[in-house]
Amino acid sequence: MGYTWVQMGWIVLIYSCLGWCCEVAFAALKTGKFVNRGFLNGPVCPIYGFGVLSVVLVLEPVKDNLLLLFFGSMVFTSLLEFIAGFAMERIFHDKWWDYSNNPFNIKGYICLEFSIIWGIACVLVVDIIHPIIMKLVNALPHTLGLWLMGALYVLLVTDAVLTLVELLKLPKRFKAMEELEAAITAVSDAMGENIYDSVERGRQRSEAFNEKHPDIAEKSREYMADMLEKRNEINQKAKEREDANKEALAARKAELEAKLARLKGRNIVHRRIAKAYPQLLEGKNNGANFRKLKENWERRRNGENQ
Repeated sequence: MGYTWVQMGWIVLIYSCLGWCCEVAFAALKTGKFVNRGFLNGPVCPIYGFGVLSVVLVLEPVKDNLLLLFFGSMVFTSLLEFIAGFAMERIFHDKWWDYSNNPFNIKGYICLEFSIIWGIACVLVVDIIHPIIMKLVNALPHTLGLWLMGALYVLLVTDAVLTLVELLKLPKRFKAMEELEAAITAVSDAMGENIYDSVERGRQRSEAFNEKHPDIAEKSREYMADMLEKRNEINQKAKEREDANKEALAARKAELEAKLARLKGRNIVHRRIAKAYPQLLEGKNNGANFRKLKENWERRRNGENQ
C-alpha cells in the first residue's frame, strides 16, 4: 500500500484534527462564533481522517492525472459522507445534517456542491499538503512517535466510547422526559378538580326541582334542616379529604418536576451535539425534545448570568 501501519495511524489522527479545524473555521465564518463541530468532544473529526486515508491509499498513485484524482476524490468522500449520514440517522432516528435544500442532493446526505468542494480539497491535500505532513511524520523518532500515537489513540477511543454511551442514552432520556411531562400534566389536572363542583351542581338542580314542584317541596321542607346539617358534615369531610389529596398531589408533582429538571439538566455531550448539529433540533422524531433541552439550558445559563 506504500504506507506502514504507523504512518496510516498518523494520517488518520492528523487529518481528523485538520478536518475539525476546517469545520470550526467554516462554522465561525457562518455563525460568527466558535462551535465545536466534531462528533467527539476532542478537536477531531475522524471522518476526515479516514476519508483522506482512503483517498491517499487509492488515488495517490494517479495524482498526476488531475481529473481522475478530482473525480475519484469526489466519489470516495461523497460515499463516505453518505454512509456516515445514513448510519447515524438509522441509529439516532434523525438527520444530523441535511442537504435537501441544495440542488442535486441524494436523500439529503450528500449534494453536488459539497462533493465538488471535497474533490477540490482532496486534490490540494494529495498534491500540496500531504507531502509536507508525511515529512513531519517521518521526522518523528520511531519510539517517541509510537508512544505519542498510542496515547492519542487511547484518548480518541475513550472519547468515542464516552460520546457513544451518552448518545445511546438519549432515546431513553427523551422517553423518560415525555412520560414525566405526561404524568405532571395528569397530576395538574387532578389538582384542578374541585370536589365542590359536583355538590354545587346538585344544589342547583335541587332548587330548580323545588321551584317546579312546590307541593313536593312543602312536604320535604321539614326534612331540609336535617339534610342541610348532614350535607355540611359531608362537605366538611369532603373538604378535609380534598385538602389531604391536594397536599399529596402537590408533593407528587414536586417530585416529578424535580426528576424532569434532572433529566433536562446539563449534559456536556448532549449540549455540545445539539449546538454542533442544529439540524437535530428540527428532527421529526427527537427535534422537539432537543429544543426543550436547549431552551432549558439557555434559561439556566441566563439565570446564572443575572
